[in-house]
Amino acid sequence: MLTPARTAIAAALAAVLLGLSGCGVKVPGVDSDLVDDWQPLAAPRFELPATGACLDRDAQPSYNPSSLLGARVACDRPHSLEVVMTGTVEGDAAQASEPPAAGSEDAKAAYAACGKAVSDHVGGDWHTGMLGINVQMPNRTPWSGGLRTYVCSVYATSDVYVYSSGSLVSSSLKGSLTGAAPKALHCIEVNGDKGKDNWWGDIRALTQIDCAQPHEAEFVGTVQVGAGVGGALPSHDLLKKWTTDRCWPAIAKFMGLTESQLNTRSDMGMAWDGFTKAGWDAGERNQRCFALFNPGKKAKASIKGLGKKALPV
Repeated sequence: MLTPARTAIAAALAAVLLGLSGCGVKVPGVDSDLVDDWQPLAAPRFELPATGACLDRDAQPSYNPSSLLGARVACDRPHSLEVVMTGTVEGDAAQASEPPAAGSEDAKAAYAACGKAVSDHVGGDWHTGMLGINVQMPNRTPWSGGLRTYVCSVYATSDVYVYSSGSLVSSSLKGSLTGAAPKALHCIEVNGDKGKDNWWGDIRALTQIDCAQPHEAEFVGTVQVGAGVGGALPSHDLLKKWTTDRCWPAIAKFMGLTESQLNTRSDMGMAWDGFTKAGWDAGERNQRCFALFNPGKKAKASIKGLGKKALPV
């Protein structure tokens, strides 16, 4: 037998249960559907540095939004990267559980788009300057949260090798290949050793120098090497052959010579910047070509149009 108090409690519980089950009197403004009024959770929003932002951060293959935001500095302060554009991974790749892998078609497309944007930003083909580009995909954590934006940046180099590490600058690189073109490649100082054949052996670095100063090499232009070739990075010997077949004629043209005439000059050779696996996988096929002078022969002016004349030492 229930006591009067328990009877009252039981009656109250019954009324609550009847109300929840849809029986009894409706409460004004309530439609008895507990689901249709719930709002779906909003997709995560990620803040990224704006185009033109400068970052005190080394070039890397991936990023976390917070790390990029934390690396922002004023462009008149020392920095490594300058954001040029952001792009979006789309299509089937956007539905994948992980960001596009290095060497994938989507990663190559992002690299190509970045290269075009950087060239527009600096005012000329970025390969012709003391410059490099960096494409960063979101790392796994923000990718899992729905982020599909890659970040494209440009950086300055202290060595003309396209894959050399970046150097700090304290101004924007926008327009740096126009007008006075402070980042354009011209004459080169060689840091290397003479080989057993009295020609260059190991070359450690190629650095920019004013053409009026004694120098041992000069940039003559870029060529496409291995265009349309996929797969793994080719052997050094194959890349050397491909590059020689393209760079040697470029040097001859730069000097105003035929290839046969250039072949007769014992004081002239060539150098190029080469490929890394990462660059090749990204779809990079441009090589920088350099006219290389005999060790100890230092020119004091450009050799453009030099023809058959002696080096201006």
